[in-house]
Amino acid sequence: MIRGYLFIFIFFPLFGFSQEVVVIDNEKNPIPNVSAFNQTKTKSVLSDNDGVINLSRFLASDTILFQHPNYELKEIKKSSIKKSVELNIKYGLLESIVIIDQKNINNINNVAEKKIYITKSEISELNSTTPAEILEKSGGVSVQRSQLGGGSPNIRGFEANKVLLVLDGVRLNNAIYRSGHLQNIITIDEFILEDIEIVFGPSSVLFGSDALGGTVNMKTLEPYFRPEPTWGGRVSSSYHSAYSGFKDNVYLSFESSKYSSISSFSFKRFGDLKMGEWRPHGYTDWGLVNHYVDPTNGVVCNSNPNIQRGVGYSQYDFFNKMIFKINDHSRITSNIQYSTSTNIPRFDKLNDGDRACSINEDGVCDMTSDLEHSLKFHSYYYGPQDRFFSSLKFSVFDGENYANLFDVGDFILAYQQIKESRHKWYLSDFEDWINGDDDPNDPIHQNERVDVFSLNTNFRKGSWHFGSETIYNYVSSSSSLGEEETALGDTRYPSGGSDLFSSAYYVNRLVPISHKIQLEGGLRFTFSHIKGFFADSIDRDVLGIEDQVFSETWPVLSGNLKFVYYPNDRWKLSAVTARGFHSPNVDDLLKVFPKGNNLTRPNPELMPEYSFSQEISATKNISNNISIYGVGFFTQLNNAIIKDSLPVNINPDPNDDPFYAYQVLYNEEYLWYFGNQNYSNKINIYGFSLGFNAMISNTQIKADFNITRASSPQEKTLTIAHIPPTFGRIEVLKKINRLKFRMLCVYSGSKPAEQFDVAGVDNLDETPFLGEDPDTGEGVWAGLPSWYTINLSAQYKLFENTEISFGVENMLDAHYKTFGSGISAPGRNLICSLNYKF
Repeated sequence: MIRGYLFIFIFFPLFGFSQEVVVIDNEKNPIPNVSAFNQTKTKSVLSDNDGVINLSRFLASDTILFQHPNYELKEIKKSSIKKSVELNIKYGLLESIVIIDQKNINNINNVAEKKIYITKSEISELNSTTPAEILEKSGGVSVQRSQLGGGSPNIRGFEANKVLLVLDGVRLNNAIYRSGHLQNIITIDEFILEDIEIVFGPSSVLFGSDALGGTVNMKTLEPYFRPEPTWGGRVSSSYHSAYSGFKDNVYLSFESSKYSSISSFSFKRFGDLKMGEWRPHGYTDWGLVNHYVDPTNGVVCNSNPNIQRGVGYSQYDFFNKMIFKINDHSRITSNIQYSTSTNIPRFDKLNDGDRACSINEDGVCDMTSDLEHSLKFHSYYYGPQDRFFSSLKFSVFDGENYANLFDVGDFILAYQQIKESRHKWYLSDFEDWINGDDDPNDPIHQNERVDVFSLNTNFRKGSWHFGSETIYNYVSSSSSLGEEETALGDTRYPSGGSDLFSSAYYVNRLVPISHKIQLEGGLRFTFSHIKGFFADSIDRDVLGIEDQVFSETWPVLSGNLKFVYYPNDRWKLSAVTARGFHSPNVDDLLKVFPKGNNLTRPNPELMPEYSFSQEISATKNISNNISIYGVGFFTQLNNAIIKDSLPVNINPDPNDDPFYAYQVLYNEEYLWYFGNQNYSNKINIYGFSLGFNAMISNTQIKADFNITRASSPQEKTLTIAHIPPTFGRIEVLKKINRLKFRMLCVYSGSKPAEQFDVAGVDNLDETPFLGEDPDTGEGVWAGLPSWYTINLSAQYKLFENTEISFGVENMLDAHYKTFGSGISAPGRNLICSLNYKF
């Protein structure tokens, strides 16, 4: 494989020459997302974030049209184009030209791997409450939720720290991104997003560790330079009935010839969540909330079991971006973001032990009967999720002083601070405390803080792209007990602190062999080091980790080869082979975490996991208005990190035979020792996607269908976590003058119980409960039923600067849970919103 990567760099210089130009404005700013196409619209390309566009598909005699919503349309013959194409900015309140369809088609036709682009206008029209919901509605991605304040994207059977999140060129995945389900994407404010790019499959050359299933590359709003000082802004507000939710945003911008700025503030508030009442799956009691804990009255009977009580929260987001023009060849951009929330209840824990009411002779719930062996927790919640993000980007282009080194360069210095906390109090302990017990068990509080420092460099020289990434994470972990949070408790990560350092260097090249064939290849070398120290704690000595220092180092080489072939203007064929990886982080290697009947403990022998992936795709433009595509993928995972039984040698004498303990008394419960470890056999994850895009009588129809499966050739009975059931969607859009309609149908197939993983990551116990096995006495669950929703919305432009929208999601009021989720999805949800620009 490595010889194949080296081959492409040796022979690339023999192939053709670069046909890349930069699209710029009157102030010499590069313009991203410019669409270029020929007069018959049979060939099209799109400029990247640096304004670079490759014109190799066009003949020298072709007339090329350059289009962007904020700039005037420009036509120019290819033979007349030099190093750059300059566009003139539009002035006045002109209606924007939305090129959503072209962006999707361009990237299907001009890259080898599968990608989905979601533009700013589409983000606004979807009227979603989090970026996770946007991904879910846009196709190809399933989303897991443990609570209302959640959303864990799943791409091709990979989730959490196997999916990379990138924001404005900076990696968001940090040292404590966990392997189960991850909710951090909801701390990104969807109001500030310019666009979202979903890259399917390993992207480790450009993005490094964690990009196994795919990469979610998010870009925030960009300020632009204008000849004259210009002020602008927007006020937005929306209401969502299923959870009495409000979203409000105020946005201000200032643009001038030397300095421009954007500022945004958002507020979200969500209440109790009402699930759907129509139950096509046939399980009449599944998901019902019969009891809940009221802070004042203790355990109470729920007057409406279809309402999931106590799940609401609020979130606040602030954003500011400023750009300074140093000269015609350099810019400095500052980027500050802050997000915080109220406490976020863990509903998948709060409903543990809930069961149907015992009705007494008066027809009332008999609470005295239900209290025993009922709810497990008095409270279980995440504390405020704080995310601070700051970056300083220095961009240079078209400069004579460094022309021999690179054409375009970016230097991004960033700092992030993330604060998380977990809080739980068992109901029995709370009752002991209320009843005046002399020695009650106190509530448990765990607090984490991660400080992340990073430096990214990205350069382009002709068709070569190269750069580096250096990251340092420091993790502080503390724990306390009691209402006053004074006593010491057991920490989730090493109490003596832990850190993760990585340094990486990459090179990538795209070479058009002809107007029909293009090749691309890249290599990345990553060095990672992790270290953690467990100081003394209260009752964890049996784990054998106290006073120990864990330190590991891993070098990793990754790469990819890509091939695109255009037999004619109707067909595109492509193939990708890539080697991705995930190096263990602090959460993988050093976490202590009880869940269910298992206790996860550190494993110092853990190594990186690697993927070897292939993807083949074909796209056919049946006509100028209809295209279909199919993508097949196969990923072989080596050294896969999985959770399994991991007993502890409790014999302290190294000269004696080991004596293993498989269970431990932890927080008054006997738990099985579990831990992350490298699976010795290979795991195959494979599947395909089918889709089409059609424009018929000014009505756009889009659909996709996705299947993912997994197996181990050496262990046929092994079930793999995170493998979603079959899912897909159909979307219909129609625009009539000022009115735009959207119908979205989202579908998910079923997943039987025997296909859920044994470690409990897929949350089989959150599916319908069938009863107890008469032979073993263990619980039996049905697995996940299939479901579908129908969603309608309409946007109407009242005035040039005012738009209203109305929608109804899950209009049939169906009850369902998405795969792996611990909370029922919203029932019928009425949405109304107002947007005003000035």
